[in-house]
Amino acid sequence: MKNNSIAYIQFPGSNTENETINTLKKHGFDPTPHFWNDSSSLLDGYLGYIILGGFSFEDRSRSGIIASLEPVVEKLKTQALLGKPVLGICNGAQILVESGMVPANKEFDTLVSLADNKRMVGDKIVGTGYYNTWCYIKPNAKAKSAFTKKNGGVLRVPIAHAEGRFIVDKGIKKLIAENNLITYQYCDKNGSVSQDFPTNPNNSFSSAAALSNVSGNVMAIMPHPERTLSGEADDIFKSMKEYVFSENKFSYKALNYRTKKIEVKNFHKNKNTEVLVATIIADNEAISVEKCINKLGFDVKIKKYIHYDISAENNFNLNDILDTDVLFNPSKEYVTSIKEDEKSFAFLVKSLDDVHGQSVLQTLKSRFGFKELLSVERGVIWEIKINSNSPKKDVDLILNSHIFSNPISQVCYEY
Repeated sequence: MKNNSIAYIQFPGSNTENETINTLKKHGFDPTPHFWNDSSSLLDGYLGYIILGGFSFEDRSRSGIIASLEPVVEKLKTQALLGKPVLGICNGAQILVESGMVPANKEFDTLVSLADNKRMVGDKIVGTGYYNTWCYIKPNAKAKSAFTKKNGGVLRVPIAHAEGRFIVDKGIKKLIAENNLITYQYCDKNGSVSQDFPTNPNNSFSSAAALSNVSGNVMAIMPHPERTLSGEADDIFKSMKEYVFSENKFSYKALNYRTKKIEVKNFHKNKNTEVLVATIIADNEAISVEKCINKLGFDVKIKKYIHYDISAENNFNLNDILDTDVLFNPSKEYVTSIKEDEKSFAFLVKSLDDVHGQSVLQTLKSRFGFKELLSVERGVIWEIKINSNSPKKDVDLILNSHIFSNPISQVCYEY
């Protein structure tokens, strides 16, 4: 292996490898593929790592979560402790966030979430979901990072993501600011920062486009610096090269911050206002989650349901809403219920900022005239059948792997 090798990490569904290869070669590196199921010991020989963008495991359950639980990511944590640079781009950033490598406390707990895009102008939502365009980002001059150039200027980069909105709770937000962990911010071409769209394309807190760990050798960036046409983002890779070949001593540092375990709340069912939706054919997302949990050492069967909870000023006819086909596609899905089973556990996961539910509510009110509706909340129910001598203990361990919910952006209920 050459002494200038950088490994680019590929999972099922990763892409942009060609752009990454070309960019690394341009800056004098030898790009080498490392697949998620290759021997982790091979990672010892590389100078650094790039986790590719794309849709690892088809973004099932949540973007980046299944990949973050793969053994290769545990190995990347040990390499980061040694000071090697790890750059996660787009889906790679989501993997770093879910794995706890960014912003990183000592335990690598999940401290941040990359949530659904929400394009805002003032307090008005002007768009949600996947969005791709060219935008501008600028480096934080105070940040200690392997990926920022001293006195660097505004960079023009493309974005292409649906879940790129960095969100945090108040405690970690303060620490991120104190430690200058926002390495890049969305800005306009003159470097001015604004929370409003289009300057901020996803309503990320503090216009964050990239976050790093305290030591500065791991960075999660949502834009695609490897996709630039004329080297507009070369500063990132030049800085990485300078860091790799510098002789400065490295000392790993982590945030002194602890997170709570997943808190499971009680949910009060109401058959008159709830809708459960299942797929007619096999649910590939549930199958992928089941396989992931089995690899973690638990013998489980998983089912998934979409859950809607609807409220209105007055009584309403739920069947009238179902007839609109807004809540589900009758060619692929059907309304169902969960049978009570003492051997099963069911958990309802809702986003704290439910942009999907808000969108459904807006459609039902504006296009179909359901003016009496007050809210539509959309969530996912995960039903677990587990073969275990200590089922409650094992289910608790599964929940705290975060495979079902991110503790920062979502809330979990026992259903």
